[in-house]
Amino acid sequence: MNTSIITLSNVDVHRAIVIAGRTQNAFATGMLVSSIHALKAELAKRIVKLTFAKKDGTITTRFATTLPEMTSRYVNGRGLDADSRNVVCFWDCTAPGENKWRSFRYERLISFE
Repeated sequence: MNTSIITLSNVDVHRAIVIAGRTQNAFATGMLVSSIHALKAELAKRIVKLTFAKKDGTITTRFATTLPEMTSRYVNGRGLDADSRNVVCFWDCTAPGENKWRSFRYERLISFE
């Protein structure tokens, strides 16, 4: 018998509660919490190819990051934390204009690489 120990931070538990309430699917909740945890770590290190479902249901792929070298100039520290709004925020590297911050709801994540 193999035993695995899974540890969740308070933020991960919060995400799990939100996702479970929105999806009513325990398997999806576990997968998404794990994926979002990994996604946020990768966004902080590099540019990620991110695919998610938009609010209108269309599927979109973006090149995203939260690298300070690319985003710190556009952070003023007066906004709400993304987790308090139950979304993943990211800098859209290919969007036109100055404000390239975008977000999507946790349960809309499809994949990232």
